[in-house]
Amino acid sequence: MDTRDDTELAPSATLGRRERAKAEKRARILAAARALFEERGFERTSMSEVARAADVAEGTVFQYAATKVELLMMVVDALWGAHERATTTPSLSAFVAPGAATAGGQTADRIAELISPLVTAMRRWSELATWVAREILFGADMPHRRRVLDHVDRLEEQIAARLQDGRADASGAIGAARDGATGTAGEQPGAAAATGARLIVAGVLAELNRSRQGRIDGEDVDVVLRRLIDLVVAGAGAAR
Repeated sequence: MDTRDDTELAPSATLGRRERAKAEKRARILAAARALFEERGFERTSMSEVARAADVAEGTVFQYAATKVELLMMVVDALWGAHERATTTPSLSAFVAPGAATAGGQTADRIAELISPLVTAMRRWSELATWVAREILFGADMPHRRRVLDHVDRLEEQIAARLQDGRADASGAIGAARDGATGTAGEQPGAAAATGARLIVAGVLAELNRSRQGRIDGEDVDVVLRRLIDLVVAGAGAAR
């Protein structure tokens, strides 16, 4: 997540001396890691370089992140948290091709707004984004990864809520009340929306990775992502 709000990177003035010293080291490590990852990329950044830039011992860096990929996830967690606290972002709907038909209209627009920060960050730092996506999808269970997954879960919940709203609008108040009370054959209430939200997030990660590999035209990736949203919105609305 691209944001200039580095509140999470700065220690609180209310901490005790020992805790403040630890928080200051953590903030320096985060700032150094972020700067080096952005400047040099993931592959060309080493833990020892981060330690030197942060003016701490290399072993101290490992106390905060056991591996380099965990250090990356530590940075992602801090930036994503700052983004969640204060966000105004452009809508991906601005990139829809003129005359393109959209299913769900307003629902798709709202979902596009939710994923726009993720898309923007992953396109800006495509090499880093590949590692982040890989870690989100396939990484080992580690503390900073779990925190990033918490952000992913919250994003999916927001998307699912938009899908539920759109489904209720399409079904009418009576139909929405019926579905919310009983679901469909074997379906839990909100299951279609939750599944749709997961498909959107996983699809965004996959399509951006394909774009980086040159498997789709990078200039068209926004249209591809909007088409994905439209398809999921239509499918969630059709689920009964």
